[in-house]
Amino acid sequence: MGLTMRKKVNVGLIAMLSAAAVSSLYAKESGSVPDLSGVWGRNTIDYTAPPAGVGPVKNISGSRNMMVGDYKDPLLKPWAAEIVKKNGEIARTGAAFPTAHNQCWPEPPPYILGNQELQVLQQKDQVTLIFSHSSQIRRVRLNGSHPATVTPTWYGDSVGHYEGDTLVVDTVGIAVKPLSTVDRYGTLHTEALHVVERYRMVEQQTKSAEPLGTGGFRGVDDVIDRSYKGKVLRVDFTVEDPGAFNMEWGGVVVYQRAKGLMIEDVCAENRHDYITNQDSAVPAAKTDSISGG
Repeated sequence: MGLTMRKKVNVGLIAMLSAAAVSSLYAKESGSVPDLSGVWGRNTIDYTAPPAGVGPVKNISGSRNMMVGDYKDPLLKPWAAEIVKKNGEIARTGAAFPTAHNQCWPEPPPYILGNQELQVLQQKDQVTLIFSHSSQIRRVRLNGSHPATVTPTWYGDSVGHYEGDTLVVDTVGIAVKPLSTVDRYGTLHTEALHVVERYRMVEQQTKSAEPLGTGGFRGVDDVIDRSYKGKVLRVDFTVEDPGAFNMEWGGVVVYQRAKGLMIEDVCAENRHDYITNQDSAVPAAKTDSISGG
């Protein structure tokens, strides 16, 4: 994850708490809008398979810290499968291949859902999604439409609306950038990428919720409030990209209520990956000299 420093934030605390209070108040007073507000956390960074349909590329290494994706998955186009295969070969050596996460670059959806914490701020015309890793922010315009011509950006153009108890977010215009992928196995996409996310509250003790024991974060890295007994936040998403995938596929992410304040997860761009404790295989100059063309 590059050089990462983690602590509970006090930076901008008054502004953040005020925004959170307004968000919760708006959801409660509106009546018809589900209250999704608050800080949510999870102890795993993978997606789970949807109840029906095609699921995400799976890890075939047997280790949560070795990012070896199943390059033989039939959902992958040949060129995308080749990238996943090469990345897996690097991972099997114990090294880390470059990703947006470990190189401190912006993470597009749905890849950004792998963040350990998420804060949801609901307003009348917008929903703001704040992710813990490098304090990444996505803004979802409510009850609007995509421009006729979308200028591609890291996070794309997101519009949303409420369907009963669910916030539906539709995102297009996600730019093709270096290290811009849809998962932690380095699966690339094209500018045709279309992601739909559905955010809703579910009971903890149902199959809709992720078991509290799932995942590898423990001790001081455990962000879940174990005393919380209320509903939790579930995100179902689908991915379409005919340039990279042979079919539509989807996944599920469930966030438990987080304990305390939002983590300040500061990532300083460099070559080191803290999970594998090795430098990533990024291009490097063979000499210390720098010359201009």
